[in-house]
Amino acid sequence: MEEDYSLPVHTSLMEKKQLLGIGMSAFYAILFVTTILTALVSFYCIGIGIVAILICRRLCKNEPMLIEFLFENLLQQDVYEG
Repeated sequence: MEEDYSLPVHTSLMEKKQLLGIGMSAFYAILFVTTILTALVSFYCIGIGIVAILICRRLCKNEPMLIEFLFENLLQQDVYEG
């Protein structure tokens, strides 16, 4: 007789938190850039921020953490020196 030691895990514990359908770091990056551009350039940059969030939501429709993976891969070093 084989014993099963697995535990059921609720799906909400396996998913990362999201804001407006995109990852939290991507949302905060867009918010930060939009705020800085609005202060430096004009209020039209708010529209650019909204468009950026809509594009990110469209990209993250099938894979919710796509933008997070993209940020991680961009920040990863190509060469590790010993």
